[in-house]
Amino acid sequence: MNKLNQILISFQINRIYIFLLMLSYHSKSQVNEQLESQEHFQIFSNNTPQLYNVFLENVKDIEIETEVGNLPRLPRYIDGIYKEGIEGPKVRVIWPAPTDNKDVKKKGNYIIEGVVPGTTFTPKALVKIRSKKTKKSPNLQLSTFGLDEVSLDLDKLGSNSKFIQNRDKFILTLSKKNPDDFLYMFRNTFGQKQPEGAVPLSVWDSQEIKLRGHATGHYLSAISQAYSSTFYDKELQNIFLKKINYTVDVLYDLSKLSGRPNENNLNFVSNPLNIPTGQGKLEYDSDLSESGIRTDYWNWGEGFISAYPPDQFIMLERGAIYGVKSSQIWAPYYTLHKILAGLLDVYDATRNEKSLEISKGMAKWVYKRLNQLPKEKLISMWNLYIAGEYGGMNEVMGKLYRLTKDTDFLEAAKLFDNIQVFYGDEQHSHGLAKNVDTYRGLHANQHIPQIIGAIEMYKNIGNEDYFNISDNFWYKTTNDYSYSIGGVAGARKPANPECFVAEPSTLYENGFSQRGQNETCATYNMLKLTRQLFLFDPREELMAYYEKGLYNHILASVAQNNSANTYHIPLRAGSSKKFGNAEMNGFTCCNGTALESNTKLQNSIYFKSIDNNTLYINLFVSSSLNWKEKNVKISQSTSFPKEDRSIITIENDSEFDIKIRVPKWATNGYEIKINGKKHKSNIEVGRYIKLSKKWKKGDYIEVITPFQFHLEPVTDQQNIASLFYGPILLAAQEEKSLNEWRKINLNPQNLSESIIGNYKELEFMINGIKFLPFYESFGNYSVYMDISFK
Repeated sequence: MNKLNQILISFQINRIYIFLLMLSYHSKSQVNEQLESQEHFQIFSNNTPQLYNVFLENVKDIEIETEVGNLPRLPRYIDGIYKEGIEGPKVRVIWPAPTDNKDVKKKGNYIIEGVVPGTTFTPKALVKIRSKKTKKSPNLQLSTFGLDEVSLDLDKLGSNSKFIQNRDKFILTLSKKNPDDFLYMFRNTFGQKQPEGAVPLSVWDSQEIKLRGHATGHYLSAISQAYSSTFYDKELQNIFLKKINYTVDVLYDLSKLSGRPNENNLNFVSNPLNIPTGQGKLEYDSDLSESGIRTDYWNWGEGFISAYPPDQFIMLERGAIYGVKSSQIWAPYYTLHKILAGLLDVYDATRNEKSLEISKGMAKWVYKRLNQLPKEKLISMWNLYIAGEYGGMNEVMGKLYRLTKDTDFLEAAKLFDNIQVFYGDEQHSHGLAKNVDTYRGLHANQHIPQIIGAIEMYKNIGNEDYFNISDNFWYKTTNDYSYSIGGVAGARKPANPECFVAEPSTLYENGFSQRGQNETCATYNMLKLTRQLFLFDPREELMAYYEKGLYNHILASVAQNNSANTYHIPLRAGSSKKFGNAEMNGFTCCNGTALESNTKLQNSIYFKSIDNNTLYINLFVSSSLNWKEKNVKISQSTSFPKEDRSIITIENDSEFDIKIRVPKWATNGYEIKINGKKHKSNIEVGRYIKLSKKWKKGDYIEVITPFQFHLEPVTDQQNIASLFYGPILLAAQEEKSLNEWRKINLNPQNLSESIIGNYKELEFMINGIKFLPFYESFGNYSVYMDISFK
């Protein structure tokens, strides 16, 4: 077996569907699909009881307003009237999802009719279309604390929290990694000698793989975050600083070779638009084999830096599609985004000027190439399946603009607008800017980073379309495409586990791919988007999703005893997680984002208002905050989620407001005590409570958030549901894979009556089956079950 075949086999193990039927898609065509067997996927009859819906007597109609051109944002849950004294939840309604905005082109009224799964109820929404906009898009309200201002602490019992356990697995493994391994393919590309001890990475960074270099970007981000986070251990922190400086120095020296003469060749091409083909070749190609790779860096234009030559960028402009042939490519701008994001994270953490200089050089190279392309070409490029995936290039270009005020970078960021998804067409007729779902059936993580880039553009130029694109996408995705762990992809239709389902709110009809779903990197990006939106609009709804994805996917994606982590997390009955890359020597996309997720776990516990007068406490995690601007230190002591209370202590005299989250799951009572005395105020679930006081050293706040059990059904098949205890997803512990959903029977009026448990350890028994938090599930599990009421 030759070397290329070995690489491809390894590749297929790590990404099941890769290289099969690699076709591009455009606006009306599907992503590449594989035929997927429907065997062992249960189909339920129309009269199957669907949880609380069997007790429904009526569902209330609603009225809602929108403005001309914008589809209304319809509530996915509305009030219902139940019989038999049942206090059921709000009722899930599935509304039609138009592909354009023709129904709201002019002022007037119209009616939309929805359906309630498992019933004949058809609630109606009277939509009033007004002519003028009355609601302004928000200004930036909050800012973040640095990773060096928040520490993760032992829990109330003196034990390592799940946050510390996962952090330490990654921090300690990263501290032992040789930077030369991550630089190997960069030196290879530039024809440079490898230092002694350097070993190439495998999987997506192997010699002949067209995405090589992506892991180096993740590595730069991770060691930058590790440097900031390890202020508690100066020796460890210095290890990361040395790795950062060494890696950046090598990349800087290589970048300075591009487009410049060397001692053996005085002929060179500095202009990125004039790059010739490789020596002896008539066409540009993506051949990265040891015998075929071009290394004539003097012809690549000034500023170029990558772990492969510039051919893939040029080939994309000429219509090359995703594939393994030398005439095909694999997402060159995706890789570049990872590298640029890593370099900018270095600059944020250490103010390393070389990292900024490299970024500026490559950004100029990109701008010169893209700026000469017609808009039609850009639209075509950014909608090529995988080949046109550009990660968050609009985000890093926008960030570079903020750092440098160089307008070329702002213009470059605009060139990465995905016109088709953002605006529907070149005339900006509809799209996400007008609340039209333009991304159903598309590859999830190809598009989520583009939306993060849109919110970055809103920061820069205040164009409300960018905010609406991001906000509409978030609302649709979390409500219509999200599974109970917070993941957002896993389609059977189209038959690609990394795609959104073919139609919104059809997770059961079109989701639950047998090959897994919920790419961990997609949830990483959804949390990143959520965090950015929260800074503009600090709604509890946003932080509720952040908490769900953090606890039930990100924390659950790490192996029990090492830093191995998941790519896809399957959710069918009796599934099991597949962990990989414990030694950090062979990366998929999710192995890369895992480095980042687990070196910044403390980054959203606390935020502060722009005016620096209000502290937001978002998550209940044992931690300490050093609020430098106010010279205030605050600690939070808890064993959450193994207890339902936190003690927040103010360690300096100071005057400021505190806003503490009242989670939407805290429906069993929520209480605030200040210095032992109950705080009397109106407390609304799903909001933040404001405390205003001149704080004295030693003042403490006790936050009591009693947990209770609740169900989260699948959008379109409500009897298939997940069980939560507070914010924690519980998983049935199975002995093997199952062909049918695990059946359990619960009391609809009081779920806890059917559950026996050790509440301090979060261990429960239901119908003789053991349940544990999903983040503590390492064998076979069921997170969705076929639930009936007794």
